[in-house]
Amino acid sequence: MSRQEYVGSAARTYQAAVVHLLENEYGVLGSRRVLELLAADLAALVEQFYPAPERMASGWLVFTGTKATGPKAHPGQQAADYELVTLAWPVVVAQDVQCLAHLPRGREGTRARQKLLQARVARVVEYGWQHPDGPVVLTQADLAVMFNLSPPRVCELLQQARRTTGKPLLTKGYYFDQGMQPTHKAEVIALYEAGVDELTIAQRTNHAQTSVGQYIRDYERVKLLLTHSTPVARIPQLLAMQPTVVRAYLALLYEYHPELRPEDVSPAEP
Repeated sequence: MSRQEYVGSAARTYQAAVVHLLENEYGVLGSRRVLELLAADLAALVEQFYPAPERMASGWLVFTGTKATGPKAHPGQQAADYELVTLAWPVVVAQDVQCLAHLPRGREGTRARQKLLQARVARVVEYGWQHPDGPVVLTQADLAVMFNLSPPRVCELLQQARRTTGKPLLTKGYYFDQGMQPTHKAEVIALYEAGVDELTIAQRTNHAQTSVGQYIRDYERVKLLLTHSTPVARIPQLLAMQPTVVRAYLALLYEYHPELRPEDVSPAEP
């Protein structure tokens, strides 16, 4: 029996359908090879955004983050303008369930539950940062959706986790405010807000202590003006700072102290 009778069945693929659609419904002209490559890229995107359930562990959540690559964010940039990466994130793992099953009662149990939640949030952030397809970062709002929390509560948990782990645990706002190398102001201020002293921060970040002190003093100066309801537009002139530098500190302040964000400033992260 000829094997040719099966050729048609084998050729009825998603990619073949895409090529047909482009040629016949959209009138896309060009090399057949180019259309096949485009169809292959579209198939790869489907695999990325709609992973097969059997590839996921129980308790993991499919969620699209942003690849930490490229230049600093610019005003008006939309979330879809960045390179997106869809991952399965370890929101719930077996150790979490075991911990919940053995929680003590009363206040001790409440503290243990909060410590577990802090560790889970930190684990998700670190997972994206260390992922082979990344680093992939999330916003505080993303984490709030994942864990059914408010963004301010996520902020609080991240601060506690930074204090506990000594890691910066960068979010999307941090990374794209600082650009290609976010581990300057962002990492220093993350550790500072976690209660780490200047000398230790300098050692952990490989920065001169004088530089670390300058970052912290500038950060506190911007914070002081915000506390006194100074218009954001006036801060660069009052502190003799470049507007881009002030914006970097403002992004960090809004992350750690959302109550200081003026009502006329959008809460959306870059």
